[in-house]
Amino acid sequence: MKNLNKNKRSKLLIPVAVIAALVIIVVYTLVNNKKVIEARATAVPQSVTAIPVKIAEAELQSMDNHIELTGSFEARQTLPLIAEAQGSIIELNIQEGQSIRTGQVIARIDPTSIQSSLAAAEASYNNAVKNKERYERLAEAGAISQKQYEDVALNVDKARTDVKNIQQQMKYTIIRSPMSGFVSEVKVEQGSFASPGMELGGVVDISKLKMVVRVDELDVIKLKKGQAVSIKTEVYPDHEFSGTISLISVQADAGRKYNVEIQVPNNNAYPLKAGMFGTAKFNTDHHDNGKKLFIPRQAIVGSIQNAQVFVLNSDSTVILKNIEVQNQSGDRLIVLKGLNESDKVVVTGQINLQTGTKVRVVE
Repeated sequence: MKNLNKNKRSKLLIPVAVIAALVIIVVYTLVNNKKVIEARATAVPQSVTAIPVKIAEAELQSMDNHIELTGSFEARQTLPLIAEAQGSIIELNIQEGQSIRTGQVIARIDPTSIQSSLAAAEASYNNAVKNKERYERLAEAGAISQKQYEDVALNVDKARTDVKNIQQQMKYTIIRSPMSGFVSEVKVEQGSFASPGMELGGVVDISKLKMVVRVDELDVIKLKKGQAVSIKTEVYPDHEFSGTISLISVQADAGRKYNVEIQVPNNNAYPLKAGMFGTAKFNTDHHDNGKKLFIPRQAIVGSIQNAQVFVLNSDSTVILKNIEVQNQSGDRLIVLKGLNESDKVVVTGQINLQTGTKVRVVE
């Protein structure tokens, strides 16, 4: 009996040992796998793909005493055609693009209601005058007081003023052009109802145009009112227009630019229209025969005020450098500090770079 129990216990111990061994194997495997995963996660790649970039050299170049800026042509003067009376438009004498002169009748408003008001006002005035004459005789005879006579006399003055006001309204029924030029638009049709202050259309004077350009603070101090300017346009590439600076803004906009207006005569041989573009060339009086270090504007990372550039090292890596630049019209900047001649700066691909990044120069 004792041997039987002993055999049973031996049979039970064998599966327990097997299970324990399996557990040990599973735990060892999990621990080992964890170490492998962690080792892979912390491993640093031995090779990194080089980022393709384009570069340009910092170059010493002579200063150009010319400034070239692009701007648009605008009409010298634009005025609205305004109705000053109320009524139906019974006559409209303008079309878009039509040439008109100062004082030309462009529209008429139905004066019927105003004529009725004028007739009533004139009748009131005549009646007031007769009452004044009658009261004047009564005052001389002592039949009425001086105060009563003065009140009637005031009625005459009021009636006269009413007549003048309505006569002026009659004049407003005829609408005239305030200046010579061309009709830029017509906003109403014959038969439309007009009211005081309503805009019927517009007239522009393009006998002279103004070209507006935006100049930075370093260049605007080189310009002066009355200075001659040469202008080229895409519509007349073989013709050069002459203009003069008519206005230099006294205050910069949000972009630290100043508006400069150039007056340009218009002519029939090469007619210009408002909205066209041109390139103005200014010849400055600031002569500088020395050379300056230039880089392309697109090399700048960040703003002009806190300029940075990526410079190419000899081992094909890049380093981010702080530099000081001077804004220059066009696509170039003058480097005041931080770079040397022939330094190679990255002009495209900067978004993927940081100091130490490996790069590959492409054409």
